[in-house]
Amino acid sequence: MPTYPTPQEQIAMAGLTYGRRHDISYRVGIVMQVFGSALLAVLYPLDSPFYTVGIMVFEAGVLLSAFYLLAWMSWVKKVVLAFVLAGIALQVFGLYAPEEHAGPIILGGICIMCVGAAGMAGTEAYCFRYREGWLLMLFGFPIMVLANLLGKENRIFNSIGFSALFLLLLSLAGRKLKEPLLLSCSLTDCGTSLRQRS
Repeated sequence: MPTYPTPQEQIAMAGLTYGRRHDISYRVGIVMQVFGSALLAVLYPLDSPFYTVGIMVFEAGVLLSAFYLLAWMSWVKKVVLAFVLAGIALQVFGLYAPEEHAGPIILGGICIMCVGAAGMAGTEAYCFRYREGWLLMLFGFPIMVLANLLGKENRIFNSIGFSALFLLLLSLAGRKLKEPLLLSCSLTDCGTSLRQRS
């Protein structure tokens, strides 16, 4: 049976700096995304104005996870982080925009941030073959983003969508938290993904 390098050895061979603190911070961000999406899934259907707290907690989790994302191809992390930061910048800009334009600008910022979140889910899908990651990346986030950007949103659709995102994120977080710290995929040659085996 072939032996695979430990996660720490894989990280060292890839020339990356990534310790347990980074891995824990990444996972805390995922848990924050779950809590934020849970608040959104519960408060949005109730028409509570506090559903925006769920969005803020979710976005803080996305930012934390994007900052500590371990991606073997450095451009992946740069793209994910760029989308997340661009989403935040656009939302801040929306706060100072004229009132008639503020809503669409802030919504656009949230959607751009969700593109970054979809990218992170994609790294989990690619490295660990997590179905939840594929579902979030290919369907969950894109459907919600497109429906809201195209002005096709409605309360029932969004309520169902937010609940689906919460359940997928909860399942993904559960699987991620069960992993030993620093468990990660190794890209040995142009995208050949190996999973560490115990």
